Amino acid sequence: MTTETTTPDKALADVRKEIDAIDDALQDLLMKRTELVVEVAEAKARAASAAGQGSFVAFRPGREAEVLRRLAERHEGRLPLRVLVRLWREIMAAMTRIQGPFRVDVFGGSGSEALGFWDLARNYYGSTTPMDIHDDAREVLRRVGHDRSAIGILPQPGMGMGDQWWVAFATGGYSDIRIVARLPFIDVEKEDDGAQALVLAHSNFESTGDDTALLALSTTESLSDSRVATLVKAAGIEGRRIASAKIENGAAKHIYLIELPHHLAEDDERLAALDEEPVAEVRLLGGYANPLRLARDGE
Repeated sequence: MTTETTTPDKALADVRKEIDAIDDALQDLLMKRTELVVEVAEAKARAASAAGQGSFVAFRPGREAEVLRRLAERHEGRLPLRVLVRLWREIMAAMTRIQGPFRVDVFGGSGSEALGFWDLARNYYGSTTPMDIHDDAREVLRRVGHDRSAIGILPQPGMGMGDQWWVAFATGGYSDIRIVARLPFIDVEKEDDGAQALVLAHSNFESTGDDTALLALSTTESLSDSRVATLVKAAGIEGRRIASAKIENGAAKHIYLIELPHHLAEDDERLAALDEEPVAEVRLLGGYANPLRLARDGE
């Protein structure tokens, strides 16, 4: 009769075998997930063809935010949530590219902040997704406006460098693109002093149940913050001004960017209620799923 003795080396080997088995299972599931995504892409292509459209936009930022929130709710243990999200973002970006062309145009300006916006884009849209960086925000708008497969990364208005791009967006005839996401998607308390950006795309601003909408009001006269708040409240909307600029656009002389703490649809009747003096034009620019906010992250 022999007695098997478990040594530290054997115990470690057993653990490594278990880890290898988990790695194999993860890879199997990723390959299965890819097969399902291909089926989805084929169904979308058939639907687009039946509707007389030449192509479809695979990018679904609202759906992506819902998936990440669901994963965050069930996450536990020492693995930082930001690491989990980064892994899933790589998967999501790859799956988007499998469905069709997908590329990113990033505003970087000419200063030291350029790297921050580039890192935001890479961390969220994948290490192998085609990306270009531009020192002119209008070039980002132009490229996205002419390419249904492109998304644009532009600075959060009110944060500094290059943040007046929203004026050109709100007044420049970019009717086919919307603001659809905000980066980063995870905010950690006391670590929120880095780059923040908005994402523009040929996609819809979809409701996820926890959203922020962005509205542009072009007016014939200068308005105080309290007057802006009163105007939108009279239309049944709660909102606050986060940026403003002088313009020369027909009757309009000023433009205000309003942040609303909820989703707003294109056909919402409250938008029509805003369209009276001194408001010359109302435009819903889109919005984004609100980011996950953490006191700390796993470590």
